[in-house]
Amino acid sequence: MHSLIFATTLFVIGLFGALTRRNFLFLLLSLMVMINGAVIALVAAGAYWQQADGQIISTLALSTALAESCIGLALLVKIFHRRKTVNIDALSEMKG
Repeated sequence: MHSLIFATTLFVIGLFGALTRRNFLFLLLSLMVMINGAVIALVAAGAYWQQADGQIISTLALSTALAESCIGLALLVKIFHRRKTVNIDALSEMKG
C-alpha cells in the first residue's frame, strides 16, 4: 500500500509540473517523473499479486520512456539552436 501511495504522489507531482511549467526541459522531466510513478505502481501491483507481469511491463515502459527522453532532448537541442529559447509559449507563435 505504501508503494502505491508513493507512486500516486510521484504521478501527481509530475502532472503538476507538466501543467505549470513552460520550459521544455522541465516538461520532459515532469513526464519522466509521471512515467516513473506508473512504473512503481506496476511493480507494486505485480508484487502484490505475486506475478512477474508487472515487472516485465515496467521494463518495457522504462525502455519506452528512455526512447521518449532521447527524442525529446534531440528536439530540445534543435529548437534551442534555431529559436534560442526553450519556452513553449514562445514556440507557438508564428513568425513569417
